[in-house]
Amino acid sequence: MLSNDESPLTDTEVHYLRSEHVGDEFKVLVGHCGSAPSAVLCMGDAWAGFGTAVETIRLMRLTEVVPPLLVVAVGYRSTDMAQIEELRSRDFTPSVDVEGGQMDSLLSGEPGRLPAEMRGADRFLGFLRDELKPWVHERFGVGLDDSMFFGDSLGGLFATYVLLSEPPTFRRYGIGSPALDHDRGAIFRQEEEYAKAHTDLPAKVLFAVGEYENPAGDRRFLEQLPADRRAKLEAEWAAAGFTGEEDMVSDCERMVEALRSRQYPSLEIECEVLPGEYHETAPPLNLSRSIRYLFDAPR
Repeated sequence: MLSNDESPLTDTEVHYLRSEHVGDEFKVLVGHCGSAPSAVLCMGDAWAGFGTAVETIRLMRLTEVVPPLLVVAVGYRSTDMAQIEELRSRDFTPSVDVEGGQMDSLLSGEPGRLPAEMRGADRFLGFLRDELKPWVHERFGVGLDDSMFFGDSLGGLFATYVLLSEPPTFRRYGIGSPALDHDRGAIFRQEEEYAKAHTDLPAKVLFAVGEYENPAGDRRFLEQLPADRRAKLEAEWAAAGFTGEEDMVSDCERMVEALRSRQYPSLEIECEVLPGEYHETAPPLNLSRSIRYLFDAPR
């Protein structure tokens, strides 16, 4: 671990944790946001969100609108985006989606390339529950039972999966721009099955999504690009099987409406559509709005 004088992000740590559930080693980043933390913000996608989470919470701590938190972000050793996307698809997906997997190949920069493996969400949940949580408690003295999980995009799909599989794993869920259309909307069938088997869902949840994460937003985005860049991106989308009909806004609202309709006595849930944001620009705001709602900070 670098000293604070050498590190660009002070009071942070890097650890490597082997998971028997997943059969892989994870790079775990830890950020201290206030002394004597009372809760943990756990997240995937350490490569994209760890620094944002740490600095966002530290700014909020200046006025003490959130409690001292320990940020624990799970990531990978790799810095290659194609490999990271494959690992995300492995760990965050509850089921196999051949068609939807092509969008992940687009993000990796290799259109037409499918992730090597999917359907590992249950194993990754096992890692969080049985391996990461005890490790955090033993090493830092903070439990995760009343803490928060944040996931965005495929990570948001995973967060929804945990919510509908083992909700007590965390008390608070920040779900940003979730890929709920994965495997033809299989997560909505999971919601129905949960409702048939349960009379309560003990959690506090925020779904957040950008206003332009829908077909109209895609068109708006393309129209603002130079002609050559627009043509290139349209070709990449076509090669990746991206139909342009994906509507994350409607999917979020549909899921929230379904959960509200169950009238679970212990469920607190809100949905926010963030004006002017695309899928690539929404994550920091999804995170900030989630922290503020879930820890009762001014919004």
